Amino acid sequence: MLWAVLGWITKAACGRYIKTKETHDLKEKEKIYIGALKIILERGYDNTPLSVIARELGLSKGGLYHHFSSKEQLLYEIIRYQIGKEFIPIIEKAKQIQSPKERLAFFFKHYLELLANEPVGFVSVHETRRLTPEHYNEIRKIWRDVFDFISDAVSQMQAAGQAKKLNTAFTSFSMIGMCSWLFYWFDYSRKESVQELCDTFFEIFFNGMLEERNPD
Repeated sequence: MLWAVLGWITKAACGRYIKTKETHDLKEKEKIYIGALKIILERGYDNTPLSVIARELGLSKGGLYHHFSSKEQLLYEIIRYQIGKEFIPIIEKAKQIQSPKERLAFFFKHYLELLANEPVGFVSVHETRRLTPEHYNEIRKIWRDVFDFISDAVSQMQAAGQAKKLNTAFTSFSMIGMCSWLFYWFDYSRKESVQELCDTFFEIFFNGMLEERNPD
């Protein structure tokens, strides 16, 4: 009986230790994700070897390799972390909205605000081409799901007479492109411009740029 109790206590203690260690490792990885992301944004992916990341984060190169087998592995995990933390919640909330127009508007507004407030989304959107084919296809599937989400909403709006009968794929890609390319020209130091940017994009996409005129 005594040995059974001691065995149970030992097993429980080991379980707590493993759980605590996993939590600690996750927190350490999150710190590395955030720090490495900032360095990559400043220097560019090609100009950022693991040795630089380790030095800037106060780690040994061996310590960094303890968590990541390569720079590509680190990039892959950063992208997964970003998508899971920032992007997936927007999609999941949008999917709960019944109206296709309101669903699409919710996604467009919050996705654009996410990308306009911080340039960190650049890595998740534009650096996926650096990944191995296996990792790239995994991330690409997520973006494909986004395309299907937008396309379905546009198709439903067209069927309900809420949207013009334009090419659904081109319309969906145009929404994604409007948001995804602002990294190259938007001034992130002008935080006061974020709301105006969002309002402008929203107006152009949902209502068009041209004023309606009565025929002479």
